[in-house]
Amino acid sequence: MAGTEYRMDGLDEWEQELARAIEEQYPEEFKAMVIQVAMELQGKVKEKTPKKTSWLQNNWKVGEVRKRGDEYVIEVYNNVEYAEAVEWGHRQKVGQYVPALGKRLKAKTVKGAHMMELSLAELQAVLPGYLQEWMNDFLNTHDIV
Repeated sequence: MAGTEYRMDGLDEWEQELARAIEEQYPEEFKAMVIQVAMELQGKVKEKTPKKTSWLQNNWKVGEVRKRGDEYVIEVYNNVEYAEAVEWGHRQKVGQYVPALGKRLKAKTVKGAHMMELSLAELQAVLPGYLQEWMNDFLNTHDIV
């Protein structure tokens, strides 16, 4: 499934500087927070994934945290071949018999479930508050120079 990027928008300039200081002085804790956010996204997208056989739903994975330039990158992905078709929708051949379904196709198109798109929107709505809370907790338990 195609990748989607997310940046830590919604933080003011001071919070951005604080995040950089935490990332430089406590990289393992920072990576753990990034993984936690990715796992939250994974949980949301799994909930929204159609459950016809659970194969697609159970194949959402969280990749490893990698540093690319000044940014940390982590992927939430699904390698099932039809994941993109379920996400965005697809066309089909009307009248074609599908043995797995035991019937002929009736509609020209199948609407997408938009499970990743909707999950990202949900996460983006709560992420600034989550990050602020995480930073406050972090500041209460660590010394930042």
